[in-house]
Amino acid sequence: MNITDSYAQHAEKHPSRPAIVTDDKTIYYREWEKIVRQTASAFSKEPAVHNRVAVFLPNGHLFLQVFAGASAAGWANVVGDMRWSQLEIETRLKEVEPDLIVADESMKDVFQNQDAKVIFSGEISEWVHNQDEWQSSEKANTPFYIGFTSGSTGQPKAFVRSHQSWVESFQCNQVDLGMTSEDQVLIPGSFVNSIFIYGALSTLYIGGTVYILNKFSTSRLMSVLEDNPISVVYVVPTMIHALINEGWKSVQQLTFISTGAKLLPSVKNEVKEHFPHASIYEFYGASELSFITVLNNDDQMTYADSVGKAFHNVEIKICGDDGKEVPSGEAGVLYVRSKMLFDGYLNNEEETDNVFDGEWATVHDIAKKDENGFIYILGRKNDMILYGGINIYPQEIEEVLKGIESVEEVAVFGAKDAYWGEKVAAYIKGDVTIRELKSYCLDYLPAYKIPRIWRKVDHFPYTSGGKISRKEIKKWLEEEKHEESRNR
Repeated sequence: MNITDSYAQHAEKHPSRPAIVTDDKTIYYREWEKIVRQTASAFSKEPAVHNRVAVFLPNGHLFLQVFAGASAAGWANVVGDMRWSQLEIETRLKEVEPDLIVADESMKDVFQNQDAKVIFSGEISEWVHNQDEWQSSEKANTPFYIGFTSGSTGQPKAFVRSHQSWVESFQCNQVDLGMTSEDQVLIPGSFVNSIFIYGALSTLYIGGTVYILNKFSTSRLMSVLEDNPISVVYVVPTMIHALINEGWKSVQQLTFISTGAKLLPSVKNEVKEHFPHASIYEFYGASELSFITVLNNDDQMTYADSVGKAFHNVEIKICGDDGKEVPSGEAGVLYVRSKMLFDGYLNNEEETDNVFDGEWATVHDIAKKDENGFIYILGRKNDMILYGGINIYPQEIEEVLKGIESVEEVAVFGAKDAYWGEKVAAYIKGDVTIRELKSYCLDYLPAYKIPRIWRKVDHFPYTSGGKISRKEIKKWLEEEKHEESRNR
């Protein structure tokens, strides 16, 4: 079982169908299958201890060629971010110990003194040229992808995914999202974010066509939409916000697949105004757990605060502190059982054990389930605010504040306090006053959950996954307090 196994079938059935379309290149399935085989052959001839390649390439066909070729050959791809500092690169490479590094020409200075062999983008063609078309062989279910968690609650950890976990998840595209080999799929975001790699590779697995933006911009995205029969666009919420804020509109029939954070009901209404024939599918998942739930287009407004129901191949249970399932409507830790779970964190058995509980796994999100099976995420246990001995989950407060139409984005977190332990702090983006926010909270929250610290901001910092980074916002508040203490 390999994420590239279906390429030969697509090359035989639809040789002239475009597999990958970029600004300057179109690769058809007959070419794509051959390129991947030749790249796999090149990998198979490289000496290796761990069979790992670190990939530092921009969005484009070369990235997918290297990723797919390595996967076919039984190597694991370590996706690097070209924006990392020298120290970050050295730290991550020391952790994953790649046998080979494939990097963009612009990074030659960065990789001057590496123990591992380095191939730069301008050398890939020669490296692959004249390779025999590698013949796959049955192998154990090997790792093929090593990514890094965003690190929003601590140091990033390297997670490992197997071929089986993604091949199983590809079924979700067809069964739960209704995708077919006829789909023309636009990938506007960086492959550093696993959802965009997934979007590309899942489309290639089922035989659709992938359109790649080398860099996200709303104008470029809309240009591709207007010039091509795009049917699906993978997005994170920040992209949706940008399209709306810049006034873009289209009557094209398409589907937005969104993840990373919840879209506000007001934003969903604006999507319908700007893209009247568009459907929205939101899914909730985690690097460790893969797909968990999906909120279908038909349920977007009725269950706007929910993350939807479990995917067809996922089991969910919500447990209390005693490990027993809680009744509908009660909060507890969300556990998942599926064939899509990760293999574990690289060289970190303790943290891996913290995720797994037998066949079940959790990233310690706090959730509740209603009587119709819809799941509501209240927060992550690590994000829990301990206010005078009372547990408060930030997302519960965020959902209340999002009920104000003029609130665009909100982040709630715990700020250290000598007396209470932590106070509830809220950062808000939108045309609303703090007095209005406080007044609204009085109607919907008990007094102890109403934020004691309020800040209005014109922008938020985001993780690579498109989520608001509470870690960075906490730094803002700490720096503000430090500055105040200096000026006293």
